[in-house]
Amino acid sequence: MSDLVMVMPYRAFVIKAREEGHRICAIWDPTLQTPDYLAGIADLADALVLTDFADPVAFDRSVRQAVRDFGADLVYHIGAEESMLATYRIAEDLGKAVNPARSVELLNDKLQLRRLLAEHGVSPVRFAHAARWQDVPGLLGGFELPVVVKPTELAGSRGVYLLREPGQVAEWGALLDSYGYRGPVLVEEYLRGPEYSVESLSDHGRHQIVGVTRKVLGPPPLFVEAGHVHPAQAGPDTAAMAELTAEMLRLTGYQTGPAHTEIIWTAAGPRIVESQARLGGDQIPRLVQLATGLDIERAVFRILGGRPPGTVERRAVAHISYFSLTPGEVRAVAGVEEARALDFVDMLEFPFRPGDRIPETVDWRTRHGFVVVTGETEEQAVARARHVHSLVRAEVAEPVAAGAGVPS
Repeated sequence: MSDLVMVMPYRAFVIKAREEGHRICAIWDPTLQTPDYLAGIADLADALVLTDFADPVAFDRSVRQAVRDFGADLVYHIGAEESMLATYRIAEDLGKAVNPARSVELLNDKLQLRRLLAEHGVSPVRFAHAARWQDVPGLLGGFELPVVVKPTELAGSRGVYLLREPGQVAEWGALLDSYGYRGPVLVEEYLRGPEYSVESLSDHGRHQIVGVTRKVLGPPPLFVEAGHVHPAQAGPDTAAMAELTAEMLRLTGYQTGPAHTEIIWTAAGPRIVESQARLGGDQIPRLVQLATGLDIERAVFRILGGRPPGTVERRAVAHISYFSLTPGEVRAVAGVEEARALDFVDMLEFPFRPGDRIPETVDWRTRHGFVVVTGETEEQAVARARHVHSLVRAEVAEPVAAGAGVPS
């Protein structure tokens, strides 16, 4: 087993890492979690270090000091992308990295990954880039509209936008400004087709495809994710997406840990949208566990301990579906406990109470709660989610806008 310095380890990761025999020194930015949450981390971990992730000097000093004080064997980052590359660069410098920093940079930076794939003739997609969103109108002449425009350094599909006409650039730019984003942007051809994600685990350069997840998207221009189904129905398409993902991981030089790769199946075959050197969000690890029995979070720490990750056995189909409510002030809520008691409901989160305001959904942070269900087939799982949607109701006073629609 290993003594791990982990940056941004959530509670479940600390618990599972310790159950797999690792000692854990957790590093967190106190502005990213509540004091109660961090107190829980302190109780679970062998050590806790707090530092400012936004201060590169302080962050570098804290990680290096933690490695020395803890006698760490490895430095590992499994949280949000913003501090991941800096962590891997420090770990590489100290000889404590599980992945080359360059591989993490290639995976997490949308522009660099697009350039790498183009260089090797893999997953060809027409693209152009600009240093800032204000320069995008000058790039549109080389494309047939609509195009997809996106920031290269924001995660969680924030700022991804379907641009149908040049006049929409200002609206998109205002969205990026609302995130405080001032970085480079991509313009890409609009890939038409169903979208999937491929969940993978790598062990010293051996890339195991855990499964393919079908993505349910909200309407354009923002494409906010409205649900996921795991596993997607197996066939030649899923096999091709798995093969493409393994090839991409090989090109990046990624060695050890999870990756979450998004792919659109176009008329010309699979095309990579983006990838990240982390587990999928939106409860996808839970969907994988319900559907296959594999605890992919625990598997990460089994691999770091030199053990096989575990087996993948098809048991069910798991589906997460986000509620889509009418924005406005909540007068009354009904049906939540009735739905939560259904035997096929694994999780149900509904964050609103009377007096709360339901926001318009513009990104993953403004979605309206979710339900996770299982079924013997995808059709059954989707039907069960729809039944839960019919039970959970929020009466809204003075609605301000229409919702994003019930996922398909």
